[in-house]
Amino acid sequence: MIEITQRDSVVTLLLNRPRARNALSLELCDAIVVGLDRINGMEDARVLVIAGAGPVFCSGADFAALSGPNGVDFLPAFERMLEAVARHRLATIARVQGGALGGGLQLATVCDLRLVADDAKLAIPSSRLGVVVNLENVERLVNLIGVGPAKEILMAGRTLDGKGAARLGLATEVVAAGDLDRRVERLASEIAALAPLSVRGSKRAIQLVLDEHSVRKGSSAGDRFDDRATRGGAVEIDALVAEAYASEDLAEGIRAMREKRPPDFKGR
Repeated sequence: MIEITQRDSVVTLLLNRPRARNALSLELCDAIVVGLDRINGMEDARVLVIAGAGPVFCSGADFAALSGPNGVDFLPAFERMLEAVARHRLATIARVQGGALGGGLQLATVCDLRLVADDAKLAIPSSRLGVVVNLENVERLVNLIGVGPAKEILMAGRTLDGKGAARLGLATEVVAAGDLDRRVERLASEIAALAPLSVRGSKRAIQLVLDEHSVRKGSSAGDRFDDRATRGGAVEIDALVAEAYASEDLAEGIRAMREKRPPDFKGR
């Protein structure tokens, strides 16, 4: 159901159900979580690309699977999968070709960056199906693109092409379909060449900002709960900052800048 390949410091996790347009079944969601855990143990990995086999990135939930005995277990498995992607230690890039619909677009949304083919179709057709996207996933969408665009997608049922996705902030970059693989490879290589401690620390800091924002909006325990969450995040980021300042990579970065050459970062 998935394939994991590695080239240098870039790992690709491929959704491999092309006949089903890479629709998300309970089994596929579980396989992705297991695959992400395996990738997390790859010490030399620095960037993760999530892609779909065949002409479509991901067509969303597998409705055939939802109608069977696994249907009641699908939503928790889907949420576990999204959370595992969102909080993965590596920088993540979604390679979106063909279509990212419903749960497929939500999967792309939890990646750090989204490179989208110009002819791709992106939508969350919840209002066309009669379902409601849960609060956490709506919040992720609003945090990414804002209230107005989120309403356009969820309430008006808008289907976007690559340029429309870029207009709303869903696409990090729009690429001609024939150039998508080459552009993804180049961006992944560019990030992999950067200081790993810095990239991971920045990703974690951004996630903590989002977490704190959610706590402040949703807490019923008052300011004391918010303060504890803020202090915990600050302590964690302070530790990451200290680690980076004491790292060999910082010394290498300074030497490379002085010597006007590309740095050779080791992640330590």
